[in-house]
Amino acid sequence: MVRLPEALKSSSHPLIRQARRLGRQPRRRREAGLFLVEGPTALAETLAAGVQPVWVLVASARVEQQPCQGLIATLLDREVPVQPVQQALLERTAPTSHGPGLLAACRLPAEADAPHAVLEGRTPGVVVVCWKVQDPGNLGTLIRSSLAFGAAGLVAAEGADPWSPKAVRSSAGAIHRLPVARATDAETLLEQLIADGETLIAALPRGGAAPAALSWKGRPRLLLGAEAAGLPEELVAAATAVSIPMRAECESLSVAVAGSILLHHAH
Repeated sequence: MVRLPEALKSSSHPLIRQARRLGRQPRRRREAGLFLVEGPTALAETLAAGVQPVWVLVASARVEQQPCQGLIATLLDREVPVQPVQQALLERTAPTSHGPGLLAACRLPAEADAPHAVLEGRTPGVVVVCWKVQDPGNLGTLIRSSLAFGAAGLVAAEGADPWSPKAVRSSAGAIHRLPVARATDAETLLEQLIADGETLIAALPRGGAAPAALSWKGRPRLLLGAEAAGLPEELVAAATAVSIPMRAECESLSVAVAGSILLHHAH
């Protein structure tokens, strides 16, 4: 086995500083063109999707333990730099507190800041538009469901960053396989959605058509509103409303659950 470098012990090392910035600051992710993947399972999903990490940090105590040992061998075969890090230092560096033992930096996809590229694609299927969804766990779940149920892509209008650590983890690897973009100007996106002529389907808690009553052919835009504020009136007015039938005593579903159910109907 190739000998790895000596374990890092200093929080001032450039890789440690970059990992900390990538895990906590969306602006830094955009500037570097990188995002973090945490843990052996997530890294295995990344490699299975054909994504090549730029560098990998691994807790020195786990270098000779599975599954890290096998992943390191694969990474070295692919000439990916692997840097051991003192366990306590890596735990302080990681954006989550569960001690993933491994951090990998991956390149942001070309369409990350180009929502028009996702909206104007030619692959048939629903394009999910998450309107100012704030919870990264919900956003990651919707990315996962979008891939599972054959969506053509997903656009996040402001709100949570799809490449935040929690969203990436919640996507269970789907972030690498589905066209995803983030629109930083929701008002411009709103104008494009209304003007581009594609079918708009707005998810509402009550009062809309049943999912089975609608046509999901072509590339309709499934509009999912923020957890509290919902969708803007202009979008709702331009769209066909859809609602999931449910018991009267249940006020609403979470955006991740509702979106997943609607995607299943569309599939």
